[in-house]
Amino acid sequence: MTTTTQQIINSLNEVFKKFDDEVLESSKKWAQERAAAIREFKMSDEAKHLRRDQYAYYAKLYAIAGGKTWYNAFDGRSKSMIEEFMEKNHQNTIDKRNASIAKKLEKAGVTEILSEEYVYTKDGFNGIFRVNTDAGVKRVSIDTIYAGGYNIQCLHLRVLVKVK
Repeated sequence: MTTTTQQIINSLNEVFKKFDDEVLESSKKWAQERAAAIREFKMSDEAKHLRRDQYAYYAKLYAIAGGKTWYNAFDGRSKSMIEEFMEKNHQNTIDKRNASIAKKLEKAGVTEILSEEYVYTKDGFNGIFRVNTDAGVKRVSIDTIYAGGYNIQCLHLRVLVKVK
């Protein structure tokens, strides 16, 4: 990774921090709510009736949890275990996002940052970089929005990177 690419990533990490922290807290809250809903359902009369049909019983549990993977992550775990899991999952998401951005910048051949500007919106931010590349001056736009956040899908940042 070039020094210039690393500078852009470092700059973005500072800008993303506020949003990443919000998403992490929201994800922890969502996970705790899903875990509580699982426990509540298991103790309900509906669950007692559905246990006769294991397919229907687990289909309902998976729907409550947000899918089989989330059910397996939440079921039988303590609050601290769930929070730790969500933090690791969140960090993995950040690492993948940053690697994706770095890959696009490397592919564009970024050699120097000429200017950068961030515009905050109610549901994310837009970042614009003017950069020198191997092929001349280009514009890198990074747009983010919040996605998900209701019932089953946990809140996350959707990041789009374009190099023109």
